[in-house]
Amino acid sequence: METLLKIKNLTTGYTSKFNQTVITSDITVDLYRGELVCLIGPNGAGKSTLMRTMSGSQKPLDGDVLLGGVNIYEIPPRELAKKLSLVLTERVNVGMLTAYEVVALGRYPHTNWMGKLDDNDHRIVHEAIEMAGAEDLKDRSLSELSDGERQKIMVARAFAQEPEIMILDELTAFLDLPRRVEIMKLLRNMASQSGKSILLSTHDMDLALRGSDRIWLLPKGGRLHVGSPEDLVLDGSFEAAFKSEGINFDKNSGSFNIHNEFKKNVALKSNGSESIWTERALLRNGIAIDPSSSTLVEVNMKSDKHSWIVSHNNQTNEYETIYDLIKGLAFIEQEEQI
Repeated sequence: METLLKIKNLTTGYTSKFNQTVITSDITVDLYRGELVCLIGPNGAGKSTLMRTMSGSQKPLDGDVLLGGVNIYEIPPRELAKKLSLVLTERVNVGMLTAYEVVALGRYPHTNWMGKLDDNDHRIVHEAIEMAGAEDLKDRSLSELSDGERQKIMVARAFAQEPEIMILDELTAFLDLPRRVEIMKLLRNMASQSGKSILLSTHDMDLALRGSDRIWLLPKGGRLHVGSPEDLVLDGSFEAAFKSEGINFDKNSGSFNIHNEFKKNVALKSNGSESIWTERALLRNGIAIDPSSSTLVEVNMKSDKHSWIVSHNNQTNEYETIYDLIKGLAFIEQEEQI
């Protein structure tokens, strides 16, 4: 694998007149060509500070960021812009520029002092818009676009710079789920098809687990963990990074759960998706799954619909929805307490 960006013993933070504040320390990691990496971690871990330091926007307290073997802070801004593009969370005000004109801004590191685009520049702008799946947006004013559409255009602008590395900070933060999935799919295709290295900082854990080639996991006050999503889940790194009062990461489901005090237990007899969603509802309501329990919940599969049958103390009750099932189990619990 070809290394595009090498980070060695990096310490990030801030220096004031009187003291120094360390945010992250002793980070050593590489970015490889053609991969999508997600940087994740709890709030306050220092993800944004790390991104700014890696991109050359903020100097480190110690250590090196090497791009092509050269310290990134020694590369002139115009030359750096040809090799690395950066998209931050701040909403950009570009007046009445069209989406095409915004994407074309990405070509200015490659133009002369007049900033005039030639035929090759326009070809690259069109290719960037096509890669981002934004052909139908190019003639519209950026101010008219939705958040998801704007993000597509900002990705296209970054792509039009023809960098080897794209660094994107919380690109999907304000998007709904379908748009987040769309952007993640777009970035994954960009990385694999163009050979660029893309680093995305995100709070969307599920998409990071499902869509990234590698994850950089930055716990608060801890060391950076690097690996495939599956490796970091299996070795416990993911669970440890987000462990907090009342919340835990479930390796089996790949999701976060709220700690509930179990008030009751039931045996569950079911298969398929009904079993998964029934178990989720039970656990959310403080009902543990115990095969030895005297209360049995069984999913009754029918051709057109299904129901839930509860057997308890030689009595059975049938419920048409999971909502009714939970209410029925709560009633059984109340009766047992009388």
